[in-house]
Amino acid sequence: MTEDEQQRRQHESDTYNARGIEAADRKWYDEAVRAFKRALELDPSSPEAHNLLGFVAAMEGEGEEAIEAYQQAIALDETYLEAMLNAAEVFISPLGDFEQAVRMCDQALDLAEVDEEVIDALLLKFDALMGKGDREEAKKVLEQVPEGPYENPSHLFLVGRALYEMGDVDRARALVENAADKDPRHPEAHYYLGLIRDE
Repeated sequence: MTEDEQQRRQHESDTYNARGIEAADRKWYDEAVRAFKRALELDPSSPEAHNLLGFVAAMEGEGEEAIEAYQQAIALDETYLEAMLNAAEVFISPLGDFEQAVRMCDQALDLAEVDEEVIDALLLKFDALMGKGDREEAKKVLEQVPEGPYENPSHLFLVGRALYEMGDVDRARALVENAADKDPRHPEAHYYLGLIRDE
């Protein structure tokens, strides 16, 4: 295959990935899967297409299938941090394989370069350790989370929730209130805000 042909196929593959993402955003999962599979036909070595297939499988509750796709993405790109975090999330729920989740988070932490990535990996590791019932290690991980302010409303909530679960209600309150203000339609933020106010 000539270099021009390879570039053309890769461009077409990227186009199908973009179509699949748009379909997945609309919850048209069958259409998304068709698009990502077509992307892989054009570019079998695309880690992104495997990662996206895993994401759709996870959305449909197919945990084992999702992990298989994420692991394929990581095999093609050993630095694919997003696929590692996605896999860790599925290992936590629905699979409940907390040991594997911790290992995947540690792998991601070795690659994380910016605070956003570090926070994502540490919070998932916290959840995995809490799932194992290892509160002491979970507390140590939470102490490693970079200090705010957090631009991402999701981080506001997740750090706040983790602090609440560790019993630090005062610090949790400010973060969860801020998360609820920034995203008034965030059901979990309002739920935890109710728990915090009950305290």
